[in-house]
Amino acid sequence: MLQIVLLAGKFVFLIVLYVFIYRVIRSTNREFRASAASPSPSRFSAAPSSSMPVSALAAAVSQVSAVEGAAVMPGAVWALVVEKSPSLRLGEAYELPRGASALAGRAPETDIYLRDTFVSSKHALFESTAEGLTVEDLRSTNGTVVNGVEITEARTLHVGDHVEVGDTTFRVEVR
Repeated sequence: MLQIVLLAGKFVFLIVLYVFIYRVIRSTNREFRASAASPSPSRFSAAPSSSMPVSALAAAVSQVSAVEGAAVMPGAVWALVVEKSPSLRLGEAYELPRGASALAGRAPETDIYLRDTFVSSKHALFESTAEGLTVEDLRSTNGTVVNGVEITEARTLHVGDHVEVGDTTFRVEVR
């Protein structure tokens, strides 16, 4: 009787082991396919920034925005500039005019496509409103960090803030 139970246990163990290996291989294949696929065009411009000096408007706004709750000049465009990333070019800027939103994540259909294992499929949402630029963590596994502090609810960003999504760091600017 004991031999039959042990034999059955071996078969169950082998089945569980094979299912585990199958799921690991399937997940890895999905990751490779997703990284090979090109991201879809986004609803806002993503252009590398030049090494030009900061415009007078951006300098003035950065001084005004340093005060909590300060308003940004009408017509200003928020930008997320890549400071560090394993998958994006340094200096690349994602511009968000008023009313625009951008979804950041590992899924190819996101606006800011991040090929990073520490980023969830739909990780964070950036929204440009009349009140300013906000970021919201979308219950990601590894969280979203603003100026070294993990956020738990939507947060208004200011010029010069640093936002970390996985291994990618963005600096907030106004253009």
